[in-house]
Amino acid sequence: MRTVFEVEGLFDGARTMTNAAIVVEGAEVAWVGQRSAIPKTPQGERSEVVPSPGQFVVPGMINCHCHLTLDGEPNFGAEVRQSDALATLKAFRNARAALRAGVTTVRDLSANGTMVVDLGRAIEKGFLEGPRIVACGRGITTTGGHGFEVGRIADGPDEVRKAVREQVAAGAKVIKLFSTGGILGDGAPPEVSQYSPEETAAAVAEAHNAGLRITTHAHGSGGMRVAAEAGIDSIEHATLLDERTVRVIKERDVAIVPTLLVVQSLLDHADALDPVIVERTRAVSARHREGVRMAHKAGVRIATGTDAGAPFTRHDRFALEPVLLAECGLSTEEALVAATSRAAEVVGLEKAGHIGAGCWADLVFVDGDPLKDLRVLGSPKSVYVRGVAAL
Repeated sequence: MRTVFEVEGLFDGARTMTNAAIVVEGAEVAWVGQRSAIPKTPQGERSEVVPSPGQFVVPGMINCHCHLTLDGEPNFGAEVRQSDALATLKAFRNARAALRAGVTTVRDLSANGTMVVDLGRAIEKGFLEGPRIVACGRGITTTGGHGFEVGRIADGPDEVRKAVREQVAAGAKVIKLFSTGGILGDGAPPEVSQYSPEETAAAVAEAHNAGLRITTHAHGSGGMRVAAEAGIDSIEHATLLDERTVRVIKERDVAIVPTLLVVQSLLDHADALDPVIVERTRAVSARHREGVRMAHKAGVRIATGTDAGAPFTRHDRFALEPVLLAECGLSTEEALVAATSRAAEVVGLEKAGHIGAGCWADLVFVDGDPLKDLRVLGSPKSVYVRGVAAL
């Protein structure tokens, strides 16, 4: 059975067309192009033209950085101490919330166990409804380092190698490292570098040997440079960029996922947060956006991620991230690329983030042209994943 959608406008992950049509067959796109050129249905097959749920369609969006087991409660320290059962229930609920907000793929970057890995497997098998999930299992951090509440503590190159191998054995689809301290939790502050070049190189080598990508949490410029020089695939947050660090990241072709929304959310709710968290957030926020502007001008690859699950950063608010990227100098088209095809490239899913023959039929229909107003992405009229309507 073939399904044909006719739309006024379409962004395929790289370019825009009007008076477009999409032919979906099963879970994939069979054809995309002008309405006037829709191919004839092969003899013996059926085709149905479905009224478009919205005027405009974009590829399913991708959140490269989230924590499905967390709801974004004000007290991060308390929420991460929740039971595994509660964390699993939250992960399922938050995955569905993200999907209905137009996010058809999420990359989960640290949970206190394998619950998100298992959820991703269940969704792929059709047991549950949800987005595609690329999960790291436990992130890898140092003794006393940021992320120890939900991480696998590993010190020294050999222990780091063992920690990576454990995540691979548990079914991780990506490896997460904590290269610097952070804003939340009781670990080291943002500017502190946590892993040495030797430890970082060990993590990168083990991840790549297993055929997986490796990303890292990094705020401080020193930790970012260590990670980039070791061959890391992407950097999360990247709040304290400077010219030297941007140059290294560009030379090594490392992508950044700035997670602008979480910083904005923390500042918007400063009155409800621990003073230490507020102080750390304010210390990085002034340089954060300027660093993204600098990276963009230098041609660094930028993808979308929100850090959903951190305090006051909900999983259904993803569409604000492209808006915030545009405020940092990206054009609306570049922001859409960051949320679709660039994000697919960063998470390593060739069939995601695009609308084209052979791509997954993950589609978001909206009323209005996101190239004129990115905020229309916040109110999807319908979301399809694997060729089936989820909204």
